[in-house]
Amino acid sequence: MTKPENQKIQEQLSALFFEVMHIDVPAADTDLFETGILDSQRFVELLLHIEQNFKTRIDIQDFEVENFRCIEKIAALIIQHTENRIPALSHSNLASD
Repeated sequence: MTKPENQKIQEQLSALFFEVMHIDVPAADTDLFETGILDSQRFVELLLHIEQNFKTRIDIQDFEVENFRCIEKIAALIIQHTENRIPALSHSNLASD
């Protein structure tokens, strides 16, 4: 994804934190754990909202603190999962068009 798309996801995440979770994150690079913004309960809530709002599942192997440390890293993880789920064009896909 391009930088504008990354920025858009960061903005959507900021809105999710503020409007849905009622948390004001000062900046995209704010450490969500160090500041106490995310605890174990809010982390689970965040995962649920990410899956619902971005139509992506976060795999268990991605449950590392570093992947969720700040909005920038969460956006990168969402982008990674979005790119991985885009189906490759196959002969059968082409034949149905």
